[in-house]
Amino acid sequence: ATVPKCSSYYNLFGLALVSCSDSEVVVTGCELDTLAVTQATGVPSVALPRGVSCLPPVLLPYLEQFKRVTLWLGGDIRSWEASKIFSRKLGLRRCSLVRPGESQPCPLEALSRGSNLGHIMKASIPAAHKSIVSFKQLREDVYGELVNTDQVAGVKWTRFPELNRILKGHRKGELTVFTGPTGSGKTTFISELALDLCMQGVNTLWGSFEINNVRLAKIMLTQFAMQRLEENLEHYDFWADKFEELPLYFMTFHGQQNIKTVLDTMQHAVYMYDINHVVIDNLQFMMGHENLSVDKFAVQDLIIGAFRKFATNSSCHITLIIHPRKEEDDRELQTASIFGSAKASQEADNVLILQEKKMVTCPGRRSLQVTKNRFDGDVGIFPLDFIKTSLTFSSPMKGKHKLKKVAGKSETEEDNQGKVAPSKKDEGKKEKATKKATVKNPPSENETNKK
Repeated sequence: ATVPKCSSYYNLFGLALVSCSDSEVVVTGCELDTLAVTQATGVPSVALPRGVSCLPPVLLPYLEQFKRVTLWLGGDIRSWEASKIFSRKLGLRRCSLVRPGESQPCPLEALSRGSNLGHIMKASIPAAHKSIVSFKQLREDVYGELVNTDQVAGVKWTRFPELNRILKGHRKGELTVFTGPTGSGKTTFISELALDLCMQGVNTLWGSFEINNVRLAKIMLTQFAMQRLEENLEHYDFWADKFEELPLYFMTFHGQQNIKTVLDTMQHAVYMYDINHVVIDNLQFMMGHENLSVDKFAVQDLIIGAFRKFATNSSCHITLIIHPRKEEDDRELQTASIFGSAKASQEADNVLILQEKKMVTCPGRRSLQVTKNRFDGDVGIFPLDFIKTSLTFSSPMKGKHKLKKVAGKSETEEDNQGKVAPSKKDEGKKEKATKKATVKNPPSENETNKK
């Protein structure tokens, strides 16, 4: 039998038990939670096919008949954020959300504890909110962030632990500005940074306006396989099949594009594929030819403001690559080195700079500097090593110090070899003895001739 891939499987568990006259439904994140809700309350319940990671638009028509939709996706921060995002697709006015907490865990756990699931559902809050709120309405959200500090910090990088130490993680709804010298490897570094998150389930959309998608996909596939596939073509299908399963999408734009067209594409991607991370490479290509008569700094500020608004309203993280100003090669870049006005650094939640120390005989030493971190204020810098065979960046391993120790061991080995020197001296004595023998041989021949 042919089994479909997980990414192409769309079905609502429990939909067969829903009748046409039902006007209320509870949406959960897994099948066991749906069974728990139906058993305890008798209210129709369905489970999403891929949990809290995605709500495919193809399933929305099956939920149109319900006047009230209760989203009870789990008991952690991730499910709470997904509930708020999915409620926008389903319609804020008819949706209510079950806030996760100790007294309101996932339905299965609540049932095992003996809790009243009906009371928990009645205590759900409406998704539609007013423009003004008080601390009473924010109190539970603040408490949730204090209790779940690790989850609030975002998704951790597996390839860049030093970046986790500074930024604490990758969070939704933020704007990251990234810059670096020309030719320092900005696109290569960001592609690995985004790939790291994508491998952990972060739905990613790439907008590469400087290099085409084929070349970008080749770079990311090399970073994914950690090897040069052109030298191992027999492994291409194996790694390509695994790479194809990643929640990774590309915009088809190339060259200068209109900002409105790009934003419409991003909005469509967020709706269709639940994109959580958008990478724009780079800002300069957003400033089209039609705006030559307008101040370029004003156009740039307008574009940055639009991206900032999109990130906040869509709960989507945007990474924006901006070229720096032209400065002397021996100077390190700063936040003020970002091209344009101060709008970029002011609107950004995070500012990352790829520093490169120019060398005469080699490409240079690279390091990543975090000059702004709105989440908790930590900033810092750490070195990077570029591995050309896999096109990846990594923090220099402490083994380099071990190499120095190994060099020290070689000196001790030389000392040990020095201890074995007497044998060499013995060999030298033998050589000298043979030389003396050869020196003594001629007179012996003369003596024989005289005889």
